[in-house]
Amino acid sequence: MEQLIKVLHGIGDKINTVARVLLGVTSIALCFAVIGQFILRWVGASLPWATEFSCYIFVWTTMLGSAIASRHLLHIGVDIVINLFHGKVRACLMVIADLILIGALLLFTISSANYTIAQIPHMGTTVKVSLAWFYVSLPLSGIIMIYYTFVQLLENIYYGEARRIPLPGSEE
Repeated sequence: MEQLIKVLHGIGDKINTVARVLLGVTSIALCFAVIGQFILRWVGASLPWATEFSCYIFVWTTMLGSAIASRHLLHIGVDIVINLFHGKVRACLMVIADLILIGALLLFTISSANYTIAQIPHMGTTVKVSLAWFYVSLPLSGIIMIYYTFVQLLENIYYGEARRIPLPGSEE
């Protein structure tokens, strides 16, 4: 089991690298669109597509950031009940919590995939691209979060708790 978890972590590292690169690209695009629109409005001009593009690219930035946060156990959680217990009971509760989360993420991924497919024929108002290109970030991030949560589930089963993976630059 330990070897499987190591292999899954290696795959997770590659997924995380791609997600972080995409997050960087979307963040830069968002900054350019928002700051460019601000500067142009200040001088009396405007980019008609910038506001709509910013909204759509913000969805990508948010969803990729959520996926990355799930890898590093950085999501806010209400764990007051779980913290009351220790040992095997706590580990069992963590497994149950992971199973519930995987179920919720499956529902999210399926429903967001259906929504994305429904958006294929719809074009943006000023950005003349199918809205599906913007909303595909939802099921994609859902799949990534399911993967990370599955690995954390295996860790909870095997080690008794999920191992916190530090963000690059914050290693202790």
